[in-house]
Amino acid sequence: MDDTNRYTKLAFVDDHNLVRKGLIKLVQVRNTDNKYKVLFEAENGVDFLKKIKTYGKPDIVFLDIDMPEMDGFETVEWIYANYSNIKIIIISMFDSEEAVIRMIRYGVDGYISKDLEVEDIHKALKQVEANQGFYPSFVSKIMVENIKKINNKGIIKTGPLAGVSERQREFLEWVPTDLTYEQIANKMHASPKTIDSYRKALFNKFSVGSRQGLTRYLYKNRILK
Repeated sequence: MDDTNRYTKLAFVDDHNLVRKGLIKLVQVRNTDNKYKVLFEAENGVDFLKKIKTYGKPDIVFLDIDMPEMDGFETVEWIYANYSNIKIIIISMFDSEEAVIRMIRYGVDGYISKDLEVEDIHKALKQVEANQGFYPSFVSKIMVENIKKINNKGIIKTGPLAGVSERQREFLEWVPTDLTYEQIANKMHASPKTIDSYRKALFNKFSVGSRQGLTRYLYKNRILK
């Protein structure tokens, strides 16, 4: 058996080095049985994409929202589109109700403030590992379940769009237009790299090789009217 199976592998994604180191220290304070292993750290979503290819898949990702190049929202979408079984705990000072609800709709497993104690981070880890979730006090359990049922991690389960994320569906609406991919990125408030990842994933899913081919597929199958 691979020794790594004994650990819960963690990744920390935040653009501030001191924050990452502080979070890791909080985890290690009570990690006396070596249950948790830090697989890697990343500065932002783009760096995360590189590191996961190098170091492998973590079990749980601690993720900031406000990061350069590729923020937390885009990173969550990418993770669920490519590794749906990774658990995500958002750690951010960006704790507006709108941001929390948006992340829960994506299907994140936990959401805690950077102003946290040792007990908070270990309680979050324990509950997330038990599939119980860990959310701000103003978000009731019923509210969380209802929000997550609406989008099921933002992924459609059946029909021609099965496996397509909420943001990928939004991208599809722009495909038949005259806008360039760069202009679509601006409209969607996403990076060109993210838009390119949507394009590649959808081309592969629908077995098309061009934007024109994807447009024809969307109209032929009445995905767009």
